[in-house]
Amino acid sequence: MNVGNLNLTPLTFDPMNTHTQLLAKPTTELLSEFGAGKASLGSGSAAALMGLLSCRLIITVCTKSLEKQELKKEHNNFVYVMNQASGVIYPKLTELFEKDARDFDEVVRLRILRDKATNTNTKSQFSRQANDLLETATNNSFEIIEQCFKLVDHGIVVFSSGWHAVRGDSGAAISAGIAGVTSGIFIANLNLKMLKDRKFAAEKIARCDELYKELTYKQMRAFECVTSLNSEAISAIQLERATQLELIKP
Repeated sequence: MNVGNLNLTPLTFDPMNTHTQLLAKPTTELLSEFGAGKASLGSGSAAALMGLLSCRLIITVCTKSLEKQELKKEHNNFVYVMNQASGVIYPKLTELFEKDARDFDEVVRLRILRDKATNTNTKSQFSRQANDLLETATNNSFEIIEQCFKLVDHGIVVFSSGWHAVRGDSGAAISAGIAGVTSGIFIANLNLKMLKDRKFAAEKIARCDELYKELTYKQMRAFECVTSLNSEAISAIQLERATQLELIKP
C-alpha cells in the first residue's frame, strides 16, 4: 500500500499460525466452554476475548478507511493503528487468552489437591503453589487491562478520524475494549482479596485504584464519542423533517 511517497504495508497476524488450541475452536464451541460451569475457560480469558474482538473491529475500520481517498491525510495514522492492533496487541492478547486458561486451570487443580490432602505440610505446600500461580494469573489480568486500554485509545482515534459509515464498528471496538478493562479490574480485585495475607496483594491493590481512575477517564472520552454521534443523528432527523415540511407547503 502506497501512502504518499511511503510504502506502508499493514502488518497481519494469523492466530491459526500460533499455538491457539482454544481459539481455534468454532465460535459456538468456544462459547459453550465459557458456559460449561468449569473454572476454565474463565473470566480472564473472557476479558482477553473482548480485547481480541476490539482488535478485529479496529482493523476493519482502518481497512475501510484506507480505501477512502478523502481520508488520505489520515492514512499514515490508520496504518499505524492497524499495525498496532494486528501485529502487537492481537498476538499478545491471544497469548494471554491461552495462558490465563492454562494458569487458572492449574490453580484449581492445586486447590483440589490441597483440599484432599490429609497431611498438614502437604496441604500447605499445595496452598502455597496455588497462591503463587494465582499471583501469575493476576498479573495476566493486569496485562490484559494494559492492552485493552490501548485499544480504547485506538478505537477513539479511528472513531474520530475514520470513515464515518463504520463508526458503529469503532464504537463497538471502544465498548469491547472498555469491557475488557472493566473485567480485568474485577478479576484483579477478587484475586487480591484471596491473596490478602501476601505481600503481593499489598503491593498491587493501589494499582487497581489507579486503573479504576484511568478507566473512568477513558469512559468519559468514550461517552463523548456517543454524544457527538447522537447530536449528528438529532441534527440529521431535524433537517429531514424541515425538508419534508418545505416540500408539503402549498
